[in-house]
Amino acid sequence: MSQDRVRLSRRRVLAAVGGIGTAGAIAGAGTAAFFSDRGRFTNALAAGTITIGVDCDACSIIDDRLSFSFDGIDRGEGDTVTISLAIETNPARLWLRTVCPPASDPLGDALEVDVRIDGATLAADSLTAVSRSLATGTQLEGCTEPGTSIDLELAWELPADVPDALAGETTAFTVELVAEQCRHVDEESVVDPFAGVAPCDEPPTCLSCPRQDGDRIAQATFEYDGPDSEVILELVRSPATNDFERTVEPGNTFTAIFHDPPGIKGGPDFDVVVDGTTIGDFHISCSQPFGPGLVIADGTYSLTVLEAIDTEGNALCEVTT
Repeated sequence: MSQDRVRLSRRRVLAAVGGIGTAGAIAGAGTAAFFSDRGRFTNALAAGTITIGVDCDACSIIDDRLSFSFDGIDRGEGDTVTISLAIETNPARLWLRTVCPPASDPLGDALEVDVRIDGATLAADSLTAVSRSLATGTQLEGCTEPGTSIDLELAWELPADVPDALAGETTAFTVELVAEQCRHVDEESVVDPFAGVAPCDEPPTCLSCPRQDGDRIAQATFEYDGPDSEVILELVRSPATNDFERTVEPGNTFTAIFHDPPGIKGGPDFDVVVDGTTIGDFHISCSQPFGPGLVIADGTYSLTVLEAIDTEGNALCEVTT
């Protein structure tokens, strides 16, 4: 039994056109399509190989995978991208898997997508959820005859009510494709080429600061630790804007709202002032450590962060250093 497979790979295509010796070495594995932003390339070596034709005006190859990027879109926008796939030599089966999304992807979480094969929905949810659900792979069609087109459609929309900050974010829908020849392989003998691929890691229950995704801290809950007396505590946003003032005593907790998404107000630097004396400061752009366990103190007075949430609604992880 023979199971010739080909993965869409720029390196293989370049090797195939690079010389007779290399072509002979990979002829049994077949050839693949090379994607560019506005072009299409296929190459056939000999009988017994697999050639996959791909038409996609807005796709590119990234690390040997087909990718469509979302960049510069605004709230309320939407569209449908169609990627036409076709076996151009011997009958073959096509398989697809998505690349796992990053741990933090605000735009991917907000984008609503519907991935369809020839008009039938394969998966529909947020881009993040769809990328996770298809990460272990799925067969697109049964044995497909040469010249038969398979349309992979990505319908997307960025809802109009998402935070304004998402309009400047970027993300991508990235897939890996594998073709397997039908010759000498009946349906009972078909082996899933992605059978060994592990599911995506579970998303984190919290996110850490510092990070560089542009999110700010929306709110935080603090506990005043002491010493044993009632004081007036202020959180003063630079330059000299009193955002919060309260009379507290040791053990009291309170929540301060720094931003109310989608609105972003003021600067990121705060002084902590107790009875008119600055005891320390903190920064809420998430470019510096911030989260539960952060202590702001001057050796006498002390304030501890108990919990915090960023402007995307993510809980922040405990500060460990």
